[in-house]
Amino acid sequence: MLSRIDGQTSWNELRNIGGIAAEEVDRYLERWAKEGYLVVEVGELAQTAAADTAQAAAPPAGVDASLDLSVELQERILAFDGRLEQPYHALLGVDRGSDTREIKRAYFRLSKEFHPDRYFRRSIGDYGERLDRIFKKISEAYELLSDPATRAEIERTLAPEPPSEGAYAGAGGPVERIGPDRKPRPRRGEPVDVRMQHLMRLRQRFKVPQKLVVERQFKAKQFFRSALAAAHEKRWLEAAASMRLAIAFDPTSSEYKAGFAGIQADVHKVRAEALIQQADGSAQDEALKLLEEALNYRPCDVALNQRAASLCLDLNENKKAHEYAETLCEVEPENAGHHALMARVLRRQGLRGKAAEALDRGKNLDPDHPDVKAELLQQRRRASR
Repeated sequence: MLSRIDGQTSWNELRNIGGIAAEEVDRYLERWAKEGYLVVEVGELAQTAAADTAQAAAPPAGVDASLDLSVELQERILAFDGRLEQPYHALLGVDRGSDTREIKRAYFRLSKEFHPDRYFRRSIGDYGERLDRIFKKISEAYELLSDPATRAEIERTLAPEPPSEGAYAGAGGPVERIGPDRKPRPRRGEPVDVRMQHLMRLRQRFKVPQKLVVERQFKAKQFFRSALAAAHEKRWLEAAASMRLAIAFDPTSSEYKAGFAGIQADVHKVRAEALIQQADGSAQDEALKLLEEALNYRPCDVALNQRAASLCLDLNENKKAHEYAETLCEVEPENAGHHALMARVLRRQGLRGKAAEALDRGKNLDPDHPDVKAELLQQRRRASR
């Protein structure tokens, strides 16, 4: 360390090039300066500390600490927004071979975090636009990968899976072995010229004639227009079927993919409303199943989460009730009733300390809220037993 002190290198640079922890560098330099081995220029230590503090406090590019979003969440939103052009599987964080259940779980997890309604009434600046883009894209990915017909067309446009070790997959031909030198090996017993012709055929590339491409694009546009017309008249199933055909004839069109996702969103909206109406006249256990299905389409719906949480409590499904109450507190953190509900759930789970903390949050927001008062009474009764 002493050998690096040349009168030119600053304290901050010594911390970076010392080869030891920065805190140890500070201790050495301070001790040597105190014992007279060094002379520290006036302001050097203060400037170094100020520079380090400013660097640590500076938020990453695009992050605004004044918004009602944590820095960590802003960073996640920025990162996700920057990779929206990835393939749908990568966007949802699933493998290409994932089944519908895995895709659904991935979509539900992402929609809970990035659904714009979750940040309703918060000051989020231009993150509102980013969240809209993200949610539309993950919805598009979910709708296209959940539908077998559109998924097949989408996957047909993706790059093929890499061949297995020791094999060379040709364009439509059989598999050839690959030797240690990574070169294809002809099959045994074939004449050299036949084997070479075979290898050349395997390496051939094919493409669709331009005339056929134009014809397919024309048909795709016709189906797309038919889908828009059907959607305008709210004939959702017909609209979705036409949009599937448009994608089948032109799977590279981002407009058709986004259109299908939009139509499916409307289909799900209608489906969710039907499920909610059906739940109204059903027994509690059946009603909960119907509401849970509806929540797949509307994960941040406040009324749905409230109903589902209450039903879970009635059915002693306390773990599920906790999830719905947690969603409510995240979507509307300023609502005292949601924190009172969370306190009730935690109390039912036997977590008295956490229940009291949740109730305190509700009391701080609105001490006169009827749910807060009711839960306060229940906690006092339980404490007095």
